[in-house]
This record gives sequence, structure tokens and C-alpha cells, in this order.
Amino acid sequence: MRPSDDEILSRWLAAERDGRDDEAEAALFALVEMLPPLAPPSGFADRVLARVALAPIPAPVQWAWIASPWFRALVALSLVVTGAALPWLSGILRSLASSVSVLWSPGDVVRLGTGALIAISQSLVAALALWDWLLGIGRALAAPFATPAMALIAIGCLLVSLVAFHFLRNLITRDRSWIHVESV
Repeated sequence: MRPSDDEILSRWLAAERDGRDDEAEAALFALVEMLPPLAPPSGFADRVLARVALAPIPAPVQWAWIASPWFRALVALSLVVTGAALPWLSGILRSLASSVSVLWSPGDVVRLGTGALIAISQSLVAALALWDWLLGIGRALAAPFATPAMALIAIGCLLVSLVAFHFLRNLITRDRSWIHVESV
């Protein structure tokens, strides 16, 4: 820093320390004005654009099965078959509509839809009630463990189980051998 920068910095720190907010803000503003402007070096944009122009343009990803002639032939064949079936489509749909209307009336369809909606709503309410009950049990079980005494008891139980595991492991490894039955 130049000496003028040091003077402005010390003036700002002294104003902040003494609680003179207006002078501190003015000194800080002067200190920030003394900083060099942030600008890229000359020719930076030209170098970036030249580098981008030299980079190869990535080819778009193509799926091999879409570009294959077999797939194109299959799509063309399905369009031809669909176009050929259009004259018979209206007759087929008319016969299906007449057979459906004999089996179900519009009232039956509405009754079926409302029954399904009621059944779905009731099962959702039952699932939410079960979830609320399980959350209540979880809160009741978690409440004692939030106290420091229970945390200390849990840590004590953990230490006892670690010591028991250590002794059990030593006992098992000490008596282990490749001979399962001693010879007589």
C-alpha cells in the first residue's frame, strides 16, 4: 500500500473504533476508491473468442436405432397399415360403443367412478390415521431420550455392551481350534 492508503486505512480504523459512523463510512468509501479497477487484461476477449473458434463443435447425440433404415421402414409400414384401417375403424368403434352401452349405462359409469373415489379417499384417510398413530408412538418413545439423564444411561449401556463384546470375542477366539472333537 502507498502511504496515502495507509493513512486512509488508519483513519477508517480509528473512526470505527471511536464509533464515528459517518467518518468511518467516508474513509471506507475513499479506501475502496483507491483500489485498482477490476478489468481483464487487454486482449482477453479476443483470446477467448479465438480459442472457442478453434474448438470442435460437438456433434448432436443420435440414437442408432432411430437412424437405422429398419426403424424408418417399420414406422412407414405402421403408418400405411393405420391409413388402410381407417375405413373400418368407424364400424369397429360403433360396434364397441353399442356393446358397451348395453352392458353399462351412463349412471353405472358415474356410480362406479364415485365409488372408486370414495374408496380411495377412505383408504387415504386410514393411511394418514395410521401414520399419525405411528408418529405419536415415535414421539412418546423419543421424549425420554431427549433428557441428559437418559443420554447418560444410553451411553453407559453402550459401554457395557462394548466391554461384553470384547470379552466374548476374546473367549471365542481363545477356545477356537481346527479340531472339533478331542481324540480319546
